[in-house]
Amino acid sequence: MNEELNQEFSEEKREQSPEDLAKIYDIEEYMRDVIDPELGINVVDLGLVYDIRIEDGTTAHVDMTLTSPACPLTDVLEEQVQMAVGSSGIVDSVELHWVWSPPWGAQMITEEGREQLRAMGFSV
Repeated sequence: MNEELNQEFSEEKREQSPEDLAKIYDIEEYMRDVIDPELGINVVDLGLVYDIRIEDGTTAHVDMTLTSPACPLTDVLEEQVQMAVGSSGIVDSVELHWVWSPPWGAQMITEEGREQLRAMGFSV
């Protein structure tokens, strides 16, 4: 079963063109407008965005996780992603994929995210 999953993942990870890489960079910047409702920090600096891919130059696939699989706020985050990226004009559509492996951990938070959390009184 793992071999099948690895093969499927490899086929999904197509090489991106320079134009697509530029779109991915821009989409990541727009994703900084998506704020985790529980922590008040953007999902990029929290390390919740695992991958962004462009398909056919028109569709963005965003692999994202949550701080907890039991998080009840997936709808809120999905709406924010659609508003931030979908309305940017970079791509025609955005597909959000929830992934749980590897599980999210505090080690995934960027230094900027850590500074923001410390400013809010968290110890990270």
